[in-house]
Amino acid sequence: MTILAKAIAAAVLVAGSLAACADLPFRLPGERAAILKPEQGSILFRTDTVGNHPAQRVLYSDNDQRVEYALYKGNGAQAEFIYMERPYMEKVAFNYAYTVADTVRRWNYSKGQPTEWDKAVGIRTKVGDLFYRSYRLTAKNQNCFGVNGEWDRAVDDPRQRNTRVMFGYYCAPAGQALSQEKTLALIDAIGLKGITERSPDYADTIYGFHKDVVANFAGKEGTQKAIALAQFGADAAAGIAEYPFRFAEHYNISDGNNDMK
Repeated sequence: MTILAKAIAAAVLVAGSLAACADLPFRLPGERAAILKPEQGSILFRTDTVGNHPAQRVLYSDNDQRVEYALYKGNGAQAEFIYMERPYMEKVAFNYAYTVADTVRRWNYSKGQPTEWDKAVGIRTKVGDLFYRSYRLTAKNQNCFGVNGEWDRAVDDPRQRNTRVMFGYYCAPAGQALSQEKTLALIDAIGLKGITERSPDYADTIYGFHKDVVANFAGKEGTQKAIALAQFGADAAAGIAEYPFRFAEHYNISDGNNDMK
């Protein structure tokens, strides 16, 4: 059995509670995922180092969160990103506590790889304040950096957690240097539709929240395939096994008790 076949089988458990009638306007859509077209999705990476569009995009959504995965790969370089957000005005925040090193170790591309680390640095970008950390995958002879950002704190959440999260990495081709100047230029190429760039498709955060999943939804089997693709990629050189994470938690503003999702 191939890696992808195993992943699809495992994803059956993930998709077991899908809502079959999620297209009804009076019913919340429930838990679904879809493989998106290259031009869809909200994650942007405006650089020629890995081509103009991601080879793979996957979007998971349920009633509390939307979690997007994007892979950019080409010219010997590779980048992957995760972006998650809640529906507008929902009493939901992300219980997220990863560092840059935590996320880098979880990507299939670098999992188990011997790694040399530089220090994490906090910077302000057009996406928001984030941390980046340069590192080197010694066995692959690749220079890389990871990024990690949390934004839009839920001010009425007793635990003061955030409602938007993004993390990812970029690895240069084997043997290619990655200066600080180049690293910062690549980080500046990271964006989000509707946030760093105007986008009519992502301006509606209420009725359009599930739009991309609805447009590409292919039923239960499609959801299983999409989640498996984000978890394992087409092979073991991409993806992240924990996708779609489900970090969203409801909070109670009246007494400070969290109703865990």
